[in-house]
Amino acid sequence: MVTIYQGEWCPYCKHVRDWIAENLNDIPLVFISVPHDRSERIKLKEISGQVFVPTLIDEETKTIIPDDDDKIIEYLSKKFRDKSPESRDKEFKEGDSRSIT
Repeated sequence: MVTIYQGEWCPYCKHVRDWIAENLNDIPLVFISVPHDRSERIKLKEISGQVFVPTLIDEETKTIIPDDDDKIIEYLSKKFRDKSPESRDKEFKEGDSRSIT
């Protein structure tokens, strides 16, 4: 499961949310909103060791990407690239010759 800790008030978080909406809207991701006040981000601190957003945590790969919207987008793009319907459709149209019997 991939979790993204974010704030509605954060422009970097919005960048990640917008990219996900345009590119991965069919992939189940968990978004957790954090308080604006850094001193209240206790759970995020416990999990990742820091309090900055956006922060991505991938439980499957034990990956933590704190405070870097571009790296989060790059990670999501690589992780889910082959799972998006568009890439599956493109792959099939470009000569996937699997037969159904």
